[in-house]
Amino acid sequence: MDIPSNVTAPARQGLWQAHAMDHSTDTPPVSEELFAFAVRLAARAGRMSAEAFHGEQQSSERKLDGTGVTAVDLAVEEFVRKELTAAFPADAVLGEEAAPRAGTSGRRWVIDPVDGTRQFTDRVPTFSTGLAYEDEHGPAIGVVCLPVSGQLVAAGRGLGCRLLLGTDPDPLEALRSGRGRLRADGRTELTGARTQAHNIAGWSESLLTALHRRVWLVPVGGGALDVLAGRADALVIAGPAMGYEDLAPLPVIVAEGGGRITDLTGAPVLEGDGSVLITNGHLHDAFLEVVAGPVQEDSARAVLVDAHPGWADEGAALAAELCSALAPEARRVEHIGSTSVPGMAAKPIFDLQVSVTDLATAAEAFDAPLAARGFVRSRHEGDHVPAGRDDDPGRWAKRLWTRRGGPGPDVNLHVRCAGSPNERLALLFRDWFRAHPEAVPAYARFKRELAHRTADFGSYAEIKDPVVDLVVEVAEGWAKETGWRP
Repeated sequence: MDIPSNVTAPARQGLWQAHAMDHSTDTPPVSEELFAFAVRLAARAGRMSAEAFHGEQQSSERKLDGTGVTAVDLAVEEFVRKELTAAFPADAVLGEEAAPRAGTSGRRWVIDPVDGTRQFTDRVPTFSTGLAYEDEHGPAIGVVCLPVSGQLVAAGRGLGCRLLLGTDPDPLEALRSGRGRLRADGRTELTGARTQAHNIAGWSESLLTALHRRVWLVPVGGGALDVLAGRADALVIAGPAMGYEDLAPLPVIVAEGGGRITDLTGAPVLEGDGSVLITNGHLHDAFLEVVAGPVQEDSARAVLVDAHPGWADEGAALAAELCSALAPEARRVEHIGSTSVPGMAAKPIFDLQVSVTDLATAAEAFDAPLAARGFVRSRHEGDHVPAGRDDDPGRWAKRLWTRRGGPGPDVNLHVRCAGSPNERLALLFRDWFRAHPEAVPAYARFKRELAHRTADFGSYAEIKDPVVDLVVEVAEGWAKETGWRP
């Protein structure tokens, strides 16, 4: 299946998932040589981080998204990128630390140079290096290297999943001999299942209670490796959402290892909400049934995730796609909202603004092309008027379409009249934060605390609006001083 290179990442994942992991039909196995290349590259990257771990104490700096980064993270990713560029110059590359590299082949490598930076800097030897490869059929190779313990878990589509030992493993020998083959099996009874719980401090009380009543919750050990090796029956990751780079190696590793992986709603993990459920396969549906109530309850809350470095490119691609689809009524389409601000924690939903000449005309013209792309028209047709303004609410009119669950990423599409105060405010809010990155962490902390303390999204929005009004008041002064124009 050929997927155009301009298809957005989540949309591409949706297409891939329909074709991936089905070796009994027309999905070919990945080549052994490519598998061996990925294993050897991940092992070399792991040796770099292990040598640094055993050397001088490493300090970390705080990135705009609030996570830590060390010189080792940067050096390891730079090394892997250089090797990939030399070997596969047409392939795209997505890494945690540097900007995405576009490709022309329709294939992509995903790098997590040091997964567990906090453990690394605290001298806890459980950090890892992750590498994934995605081709036109979907996730094709996944490698997780645990360099201090000398363990490397690797899987290739159609080649199985293996545990390789030592700092310089021979992947081709492992394929020929079958040595280290992982294959999940084990219990079929949910009650008492040994379940590793990751980031349990971030779990909701309802999720923790529901699982605690049925399974044996234990600290995370080897994660997916333990499930596939039979040392655990399941792994649950909830709370703050996992990043794409953290998750990318897992689908092929778990599938080839005979297990099953989704998010806690049952969605494909690379398209999901950042939670993870890995089981031996037998218990998966039972786990989903147990967590369904808590997950549904939690979904009513405003869920924020850390900023993702790929949001800017993806927002730009979505804007270009919709500008073309909605021409000529769409005068311009802009990526707005928190996902448009570097480093800003946000709900994993893209906000886009379409500027039009006439709302009624545009609404009539937009219904069909947006419906074809999975959008649903909302009855909400007005924006919050900031405190202290005596504007006619009609000046703050808009039309709104939303998309949830694909195809492609979740989107709120705000259609506003060009030159209207609400069109201007959305752009001012975005541009002021872009010009004042020092203000981003404080506002992100406020949103996280608010999301934690409110029971539903409506309450979250109602309390947040006055704070946005204060930000806009400051931003208006900046606009006058700088001559900013939308």
